[in-house]
Amino acid sequence: MNKAFLFPLVVVGLLLAFPLIEMDARDYILLILFTLFLNIVLAQSYDIVGGQMGYVNLGHIVFFAIGAYAFGIFLNAQLGFVLSLIGGAGASVVFAALISYPFFRLRGAYFSLAAFGLVKLMEYVTINMGALTGGSNGLKIEAGDRVVPIFYLSLAVVVAVVICSWLIGRSQLGLAMKTIREDEEVARDFGVPVLKIKVQALLISSFFPGLMGGLYTWQLQFIDTDQVFGLKIALTPIAMAMLGGSGLLIGPIIGAVFLVGVEELIWTQLAQVHWTVTLLGYEVDIGQFAHLRGAILGLIIVLVGLFMPGGFARLPPVERMLTRAGLMTEDK
Repeated sequence: MNKAFLFPLVVVGLLLAFPLIEMDARDYILLILFTLFLNIVLAQSYDIVGGQMGYVNLGHIVFFAIGAYAFGIFLNAQLGFVLSLIGGAGASVVFAALISYPFFRLRGAYFSLAAFGLVKLMEYVTINMGALTGGSNGLKIEAGDRVVPIFYLSLAVVVAVVICSWLIGRSQLGLAMKTIREDEEVARDFGVPVLKIKVQALLISSFFPGLMGGLYTWQLQFIDTDQVFGLKIALTPIAMAMLGGSGLLIGPIIGAVFLVGVEELIWTQLAQVHWTVTLLGYEVDIGQFAHLRGAILGLIIVLVGLFMPGGFARLPPVERMLTRAGLMTEDK
């Protein structure tokens, strides 16, 4: 067997077996793993457009938010879990189709800014559609025992988005996306249907966060606009992809593992620290830095862009290790 497939298969096999182990902290660990899976899906699906095609979509989280709200609305309408989950993902894809043509007439920073503005626009729309979404009070659903089912379903979505990204990177669509990323005008001159390719890429990238949005609502049984439209979650996919290595299949996964690990091991613990230090004549509570996740993610994006544009995966020692393991696979 190709060693590029051996390591992922072993990891997936171990994850499949984990819920069968009886331990006191099992549900807590499953919750952490769900958070990791959620972030991998957001980062990997973002990188389809952001890494493979070169369009930095700062509004990618909108697809997740639409899937989350649509799932809750459909479930409360008694459509059942499966139809609600598919309907939520479908709503994300339909929304992507509606915005794709006008938004992809913009390029570069103009596209990114317009996409980021869409996050706030949809947040206001959601608040004002209180009859459906619960408005500022949030949306509630009823759900039973779901810890283990959510774990398996979210793992399945992770596997699906990684395989999809891998297949795109080796397809005619992926080749066309790479051409657009390198030089859009040259791609158009050589007969690449640029707008059609960009729309297809956006539709694919919107489906998976739509699915995870539904699972997220099912997990929490309650969502509001701060949870799905907030700055910290909006910046998370971009930060993870850039940190791990945008354009690499393994890159968003590395970025997600790193940031989720940092959040669990450092930021969560930091919130419990109440040390006070004096800085420039002002007393600062160290624990307050735990609430600056959005600012920290923005800082990570800036620093990675300045000093480590290739991400962790392209650092020579890491690249050599991934190459030996057969995991240094580019989505291009």
